[in-house]
Amino acid sequence: MIIMKIEEFNLVEDAVKTGIAPAEIAVAFNELTALRQELKKLGEPESYYLKAMNCPHHHRIFAAEPRSYRDLPLRLAEYGTNYRYEQSGELFGIMRVRSLNMNDAHIYCTEEQFATEFNAVNEMYLKYFKIFGIEKYVMRFSTHDPSRLSGDNAKFVNEPALWKKTEDMVRNTLEKSGINYKEVPNEAAFYGPKIDVQVWSVIGREFTLATNQVDFAQPRRMGLVYRDKDNTDKTPLCIHRAPLGTHERFIGFLIEHYAGNFPLWLAPEQVRVLTIGEEEPLVAYGRSIVSELRANFVRAEGDYSTNKINGKIQEAEKARVHTMLVVGPRDLQAGAVSVRVHGKGHIGAKPKGEAVAEIVAAIRERRA
Repeated sequence: MIIMKIEEFNLVEDAVKTGIAPAEIAVAFNELTALRQELKKLGEPESYYLKAMNCPHHHRIFAAEPRSYRDLPLRLAEYGTNYRYEQSGELFGIMRVRSLNMNDAHIYCTEEQFATEFNAVNEMYLKYFKIFGIEKYVMRFSTHDPSRLSGDNAKFVNEPALWKKTEDMVRNTLEKSGINYKEVPNEAAFYGPKIDVQVWSVIGREFTLATNQVDFAQPRRMGLVYRDKDNTDKTPLCIHRAPLGTHERFIGFLIEHYAGNFPLWLAPEQVRVLTIGEEEPLVAYGRSIVSELRANFVRAEGDYSTNKINGKIQEAEKARVHTMLVVGPRDLQAGAVSVRVHGKGHIGAKPKGEAVAEIVAAIRERRA
């Protein structure tokens, strides 16, 4: 898609009208003009906007129908794409991008349900840390600054009572759960206190991996209510959670954390079958192994080229393929494979069925 400024469009229009535009430009411009005329017949187009966050959309879903205390907690999750116009100097590989993806969610709950729901989010984060082998982390509890609730330097919603109540609720939940946390003033979101999950890669670099935020302001501003047990309307608390932050940044963290040497279950290319030679029966045997692995949802490839086996192994090592299955004439006759693991070298020969079963089980169990 080409986006043209109105000034540029006018220059092209003048060039076409005066006959100095190249023929292909004139043809394209005339087709575009004709299309615009046809679109005008359909009426004024609706305006669409790129979505910067999921919050307002989820709030509208909550407000779309009457809610009761029996409906709470209501959890809305979305694996969504958002767009933010980061300045060019702020863009940084996949760590900071303009089109970003996240598994974002909003949990609407009562004050009585808050501790359980907030702690469940933190426990989910701890589960993720265990899965990805993240051993060093801290939950950074960001609170407000009372001096910045009003005036020219106001930074936070001017609700001092709600700030105290929600910060006490978060603090008590963290202390009861025994989670390691650090309190940081003046770093809360404008609508409520939050937890920023700080993690460190194996080389010691710090990342903000995830967030768990309490919102007492937006539900009220957007008129979100539920009918409570006493038949009165009350405003729910909202917990914003994004367990892995933006996935682009999380992938960047994982690349650095593992130095590209991903565990088998996470490796982009989990297995590569390498043939010693190019004889048709041997290549067919190698292809059958790849097919069997793929049938079990293993990310497998094959190298059946005429290159020497040492060269094939070097290429697979350079690509950080986790497991290499080397097959030669003797392996073909025995129905076996020779197993190699990236960075560990030759593991030994195994029957084909046993090797495939071990790979599938290791992936399923997320073994390191």
